Amino acid sequence: MNKTIKRLITTSLLIVGTQSTLNAKETIGVGFQSSGFSSNGLSLKVDLTDKYTVQGIAGFFGDVSNYSVRGLYKFQNKKNYSLYGYGSVGMWKWNDTIFDESVVGYGAGGGVEYDLRALSPDFIPLFVNFDLGMDFVNFDHYSYGGFTTGLGLHYKF
Repeated sequence: MNKTIKRLITTSLLIVGTQSTLNAKETIGVGFQSSGFSSNGLSLKVDLTDKYTVQGIAGFFGDVSNYSVRGLYKFQNKKNYSLYGYGSVGMWKWNDTIFDESVVGYGAGGGVEYDLRALSPDFIPLFVNFDLGMDFVNFDHYSYGGFTTGLGLHYKF
């Protein structure tokens, strides 16, 4: 399990690092992302182009922890908001006093990201996102997955 998590994180960093050197216009966002009600954590987003974004999530707050990577495609990219679809893959972990499970899961969905500077031009570059999707995570002893909602808040620089 530890090797899988390390490989996932290493791959994510290589993708982000490679794209950062190739594209000097990227926007980086650091913040918080919830992936359903059971797993929440820190997030790093990198806009590779106007249409493509890579997001890494370390979701260690909640009943279920996950370390996942999301690829986002912006269908509509307006001045103050973007509509996007996403696909994700990662490692989900759940444990209690008896069971300790780690599984690879995946998900897909869509959402909207809103630039809060639309409320006031003097506001800091803070973005909020809301998404709806499906997670496919099959623990043996814990009911998780299915329809999910997500909420995020990111500072971009």
